[in-house]
Amino acid sequence: MEIGRVRFHETIKHCDRCHAIYRSDEPRQLVPHRCRCGFNVLVKVGMSMFVDCKNEKQIQAELKSRNTAISTRQVGYLAKRFIVYLALAHKESRSEIKDLLSLRGGYILHLDGTCEGDSPHLMSALDEIAQIVLDNIKIPSEKADKIIPFLNGSKTATAYRLL
Repeated sequence: MEIGRVRFHETIKHCDRCHAIYRSDEPRQLVPHRCRCGFNVLVKVGMSMFVDCKNEKQIQAELKSRNTAISTRQVGYLAKRFIVYLALAHKESRSEIKDLLSLRGGYILHLDGTCEGDSPHLMSALDEIAQIVLDNIKIPSEKADKIIPFLNGSKTATAYRLL
């Protein structure tokens, strides 16, 4: 971020005989697909918004002070993208989380629901001991008929049936 905007030039090679295409993997390791900012900026936006509780304008100003000028709209877009990547990483880590919970001798399930105004509730299942999220889902209310399917759902059932 400190050096500002960086431009990549990628040379794509192809074989006339077999029509194979050869590309470099490095740009895709630094920049998400179809994104103009690197993963470092995406993570900075996500952590600033969801951990440090900063708004889009504050994040935009902070990025600008670090030579990264983006719009508030782009900040919002990157924050949403951060959540998607975080959810995917969490999904890929399920077996490691399950192993960790087994090694620790179990977990204490903590359910937490949050919402703003009339928006759907974000219901999260947390391990209170390790302070990790086991699962979450958006539900219309915190009524039992909405929470029970979440607890019985295929996503969470594996984690809850550990013990």
